[in-house]
Amino acid sequence: MKMQLKSNKCAFFQFLALYKSQGLGHDSDGILGLSPHKDWKKKKLHYLWSLKDNGIIDRAMVSFSITSKEMGESPYALFGGYNSSQIVGGGEGLKTFSNFENWLGTWALEGQGMFYGKEPMQKPGQDTSYPAIIDTGSSQLSIPPDVFEKIRAQWQKELPNLDCTSDKTFCHVQDSCENVASKVKPVGF
Repeated sequence: MKMQLKSNKCAFFQFLALYKSQGLGHDSDGILGLSPHKDWKKKKLHYLWSLKDNGIIDRAMVSFSITSKEMGESPYALFGGYNSSQIVGGGEGLKTFSNFENWLGTWALEGQGMFYGKEPMQKPGQDTSYPAIIDTGSSQLSIPPDVFEKIRAQWQKELPNLDCTSDKTFCHVQDSCENVASKVKPVGF
């Protein structure tokens, strides 16, 4: 039965999903959160684990090919593996990182330096390192308050209607993704 399900790529299982999206932009289809639930008993509600537990994929992993029409390719997500042709050095080019313990009990990398565009917000080797929690399911970054203040000031220059007062640790703006994306610079670590 599992072999038949795997070849058909179809199985009945439970998972949590968002059913309403706002402000994603006109080309967005929706949101797929891939962060596991902290309560292990709710593992069955996690999309990736449900695919694995039902024998549809062999490994509980997802990889993304982020590209554009201008590059002559279409972006895609690959569940259960990765496309080694898109990795420098193929599968051998993959690197693993050790978990940097943090107070939330989630996984994190050691944040040693952060840049906004080309401008340092935190200087590698000079400022204290911290757990850099990069949440791919919600596009959130956890950074120290002093680093947050520096990047908030940069955002405020580009987005005068930025609201950072409703919540002292979170900023938002009532604008479309298309308008905001063209004004902010990339964050680098």
